Amino acid sequence: MLRGVVIAPDAALRFGIEDAIAATGHVLLLRSFDRYLSVEEMQGYHRAHAPQVLFLDVATNAEMVAAAGALVKALPGLQVVALGGGCDASLLMRLMHLGLRELLYPPFDKSLFLETLARLRQQARETPAAAQETTDLVYGFLPAKAGCGCSTLAMNAAVAMGRMLEGQVLLADFDINSGIARFLLKLSSGFSVQDALDKAGDLDDGMWQELVARVGALDVLASGQIQRTLRAPQGAVRRLIEFARGRYKGLCLDFSGELEEHCLEALEECRRILLVVQPDLATVYLAREKLRFLRALELEDRVTVLLNRWQRHACLSMADIESVIGLPIQHTIGEDGEVVYKALLGGAPVEPGTELGKELARLAVFLSEAHGDKAEVTPKKRMVEYFSLLPAKYTLFPGQR
Repeated sequence: MLRGVVIAPDAALRFGIEDAIAATGHVLLLRSFDRYLSVEEMQGYHRAHAPQVLFLDVATNAEMVAAAGALVKALPGLQVVALGGGCDASLLMRLMHLGLRELLYPPFDKSLFLETLARLRQQARETPAAAQETTDLVYGFLPAKAGCGCSTLAMNAAVAMGRMLEGQVLLADFDINSGIARFLLKLSSGFSVQDALDKAGDLDDGMWQELVARVGALDVLASGQIQRTLRAPQGAVRRLIEFARGRYKGLCLDFSGELEEHCLEALEECRRILLVVQPDLATVYLAREKLRFLRALELEDRVTVLLNRWQRHACLSMADIESVIGLPIQHTIGEDGEVVYKALLGGAPVEPGTELGKELARLAVFLSEAHGDKAEVTPKKRMVEYFSLLPAKYTLFPGQR
């Protein structure tokens, strides 16, 4: 999907191109400006949000044709689509002289617009925008069941990743009802994920430093006060994550497990979805149900199962857990309540020298090296077969048991 921005003082032209963009579903509209930006302003916005396509109104002010040429020179790789009042031959000649090849004018014909987007995508592949390097190490921590230690694991994994990558890592707490990142690290910052989403289209480096709290190599974007839903305008979650990609070596996103709309939007941006389970029947059952849901969204191939609070004398064996969930356990974290409690009292991560700290370091290596493949597992029938008693009429997949 192309990332685009609109600059169009003419309201009718602006609304028209916004509707055309929405109708195709092939462009993520980062921002729509109702005023012209200077080259310096556009350069700053480009550094922050890395748009690939600029839809620029050249009809309201004829001088903007020259400005479009200046933007092409200042931001190589940014593709400019001129928005005109009609198919004017002289305008076409001026645009071509400046190296601009795309002109759209109202009413925006859908088929012509799709052809334009196809050319833009091809051009983007051949000459990618000259923006800052962005990370693809984006991980979503999703608990199978509340209380299985997902938030503590996400925070400590993020800290360990920072040590491993030798750079800043972001922990974003998207759990709007039970987020505890602020509590775990004893943070005093009053800003939250909601504040960042409210400003998603205007974020810059200065504003970002006000929003996050820094703990060593870790930046934390905490959840705020409890609220029923997260206010997230369309595309705001993606814009927020895209902004953070260019500023960190890795991103760890902590979710509630309720699979809210903002959670689903963020999960689509994740390289891996770390499904956190613990060895008890209820948690394993819910892990299987969440995996079914993610399969329906075509996200199953991104899921990695993390077994937390693992003890060898647990009632369920690892083979039992794998047979119910239908995926292999790719990483285990042991149970050490005393070490976790000591860290909690100090408002600090788990000590890296402890056995638990060493396990978290191994998890950081696993994440930092961006392991993505997972082996196929053939479900085995064991004592946990009673899960199959779920009535067929309640299944998420008709015809499947």
